[in-house]
Amino acid sequence: MNRSQFSHQFLALFSGTVLAQVFNLASYPLLTRLYSPADFGLFGTFIAASAIPGAIACGRFELAITTAPDEGKRATLWLCFSVALIMSIFSTSLVALWWWHASLPSLGWLAPMFFLAVLLTGVTNASTMFLMRHENFRFASVGVVVRTATTVLLQLGLALLWRSPLGLIVGFCLGLAAQALMGLFISGRTYGIGRPIKDDMRAMFRRFRTQVSVDLPGTLLAALSFNLIPFFMQYLYGIKAVGHFSVGQRIAVLPLQLFNDSLSQVFFQRAARAFEERGEFWQEYRFTLLWSGLISLAMLAGMLFLARPVLTIYLGEGWDLAATILIIMAPMLAIRSVTMSLATTVFVLQRPAWLLYHNMAGVVAIVVAFALAWMVGARLEQFLTMLAILQGLELLIFFAVLTIAARKQYYALNVS
Repeated sequence: MNRSQFSHQFLALFSGTVLAQVFNLASYPLLTRLYSPADFGLFGTFIAASAIPGAIACGRFELAITTAPDEGKRATLWLCFSVALIMSIFSTSLVALWWWHASLPSLGWLAPMFFLAVLLTGVTNASTMFLMRHENFRFASVGVVVRTATTVLLQLGLALLWRSPLGLIVGFCLGLAAQALMGLFISGRTYGIGRPIKDDMRAMFRRFRTQVSVDLPGTLLAALSFNLIPFFMQYLYGIKAVGHFSVGQRIAVLPLQLFNDSLSQVFFQRAARAFEERGEFWQEYRFTLLWSGLISLAMLAGMLFLARPVLTIYLGEGWDLAATILIIMAPMLAIRSVTMSLATTVFVLQRPAWLLYHNMAGVVAIVVAFALAWMVGARLEQFLTMLAILQGLELLIFFAVLTIAARKQYYALNVS
């Protein structure tokens, strides 16, 4: 394994994550004083709702971009754009129907924002994979910075005009738009994306439909497992609790997720090539585990020992609950960070069903924690503790399965 190249590609992605978080961290003291916990609660609910269809906005055909033949890579990219448009229309229609059924016309202004969030997520994911196929890892880094900086500046500016959760949501959507447009511009100018050709798109659809049909349910379940919590919290504890949870995610969970995405993307590329060339990828697995383990431990220590004294001053009055949430969830978040950095092992080994089972178990853990909290009337802290324990145990089991499988491939090759 070329460790220097691996490190360079990972750092190219991770450096953008770090810089993006600098913008986020600089904005929190201002945003939490301009917007209320209830505003962040509605914003967090919007993000969770749009992230579920956003996770499958391209029908998972974006993964096929990296493996499509040269003559079909552009057709696969256009296929992703087409699916994203269909998915955004379909999911927005469902949400609009729910708002109408629930007699919530005041939320009607969210429909166009929801449509944009899903569509732009799909466009961004597809263009990022297209550029990474050409080993242009720099865009994935710079794109995150552009999106975050645009989002933060607009959210701050809009708050000066009117203090409404709409400012948070519009800023988020326009940040996504900036990243998507940048990806399209670089893709078209540097590599050329051509134009949509229906016959070629149909050929790529037929070629990869079996692959994505296996991955699609697991990805949807993963999105549910990550985004169900705000809805359950709102039902049990109200919109303000969701606001505290949302801010905690912005401070800790989102950086960890961006880090996981950066590391897992590089790991998947390197591990897949190693498995094709050598029949095993244990060195890549260990190296990724070392990186993710060290960074996760550092972030865990920071959350446990610094969350309360720092956030109480940092976020201002009325945000102490966000620190409590971070402390309770910190060990589970560290375990998730390590595990999800290595989760693409299932695709290297061609065992996507494992990821499906993992995501099913994750959803079950959340539903069980919610059911227990609802039945016994648990306080928010008790609900989060149950949730962290159940999710942590499930993640540890999945991590053990991945490690044993990767090690088994190494031993089998060396013994033979």
